[in-house]
Amino acid sequence: MSKSVKSYRAKTVNFILAFTEDYSTSIFKYIYAIVQEPQTAEDLMQETFLKVYEKYDSIKEANNVKSFLFRTAHNTTIDFFRKESRIKKLLNAIKMKNEAPPSTERIVVVKEEGRIILKALKELNPSQREVIVLRRIQGFSIKETAEILNWSEGKVKTTLHRANKNLEKILLMGDENNELPSIVR
Repeated sequence: MSKSVKSYRAKTVNFILAFTEDYSTSIFKYIYAIVQEPQTAEDLMQETFLKVYEKYDSIKEANNVKSFLFRTAHNTTIDFFRKESRIKKLLNAIKMKNEAPPSTERIVVVKEEGRIILKALKELNPSQREVIVLRRIQGFSIKETAEILNWSEGKVKTTLHRANKNLEKILLMGDENNELPSIVR
């Protein structure tokens, strides 16, 4: 094997290892939020990185590597559901951005809100669930969400608006106090 081929392979492997290390947690969480099965999410994450590795040259040319990766994860997950003919499941936890450690009471409230939201998300259609996960949980912009789902920005905005309205309606029907969890507000 020539020295240039060995050098290219070494650079490629180092890039992929760094890339995997940087994004594996967020990709796993994204896939897990959709499939709700840890082993399946891990398998799909590995398959995603394998596909990304096979398209190494496309990554170098991609404008937004993170969007490219999440788009690949999205397509891999959709392919899984097509093959398995299963209905998508969504969301297990709410990402919290508090700097101070939460109190025990706050942990209980967040877990209860997460359980309520998970139940409500299961009642949304798959497109609405995906937009909620990408925008509200993963924190992607409208543009990034559109790239990942291969939709127009208008479709993302419309789907998000409808998802928020439906989620609000579902959550208010089940809550006697008419208080919405923070993810919907």
